[in-house]
Amino acid sequence: METRIVEVEAFTVKGYGMQGPVSEIPGKWDLLNAEIAKQKVLAEESFGLCLTMKGEEFHYIAGIKSELAEGFLHTEEAVVPAGKFIVGQVEGGVDEIPMAFNALMQTDGIQLRNSFSFERYIHLEGSEGYTIEVWVPVE
Repeated sequence: METRIVEVEAFTVKGYGMQGPVSEIPGKWDLLNAEIAKQKVLAEESFGLCLTMKGEEFHYIAGIKSELAEGFLHTEEAVVPAGKFIVGQVEGGVDEIPMAFNALMQTDGIQLRNSFSFERYIHLEGSEGYTIEVWVPVE
């Protein structure tokens, strides 16, 4: 997997959160995508934030940048802190996300930073499908 280091300013993600098993995550994406369509929002990227993970229980938010989700109801928000991330593109679809995260966290020469990791889905207007990236915080 090719990787790159990206430094970002803090930004806020707003969307549909859950605390439970990974099997509940797709339902949050269904809610988000339905609301994006209903509100006719042009969001060329969306985010899957894994805020905490304890055993099999995740605190996860499927969302978009908060300024695009102003009319969305019953949502959660989280700030992605400013800083550096190692980023890799996921090959093979959603099922390969855990392996991509593991590969990034084992990259030689990086030091992990205490923050949360996330997925970024890039779906440019007029394109078919989407690209998945995983982002892991580093020093």
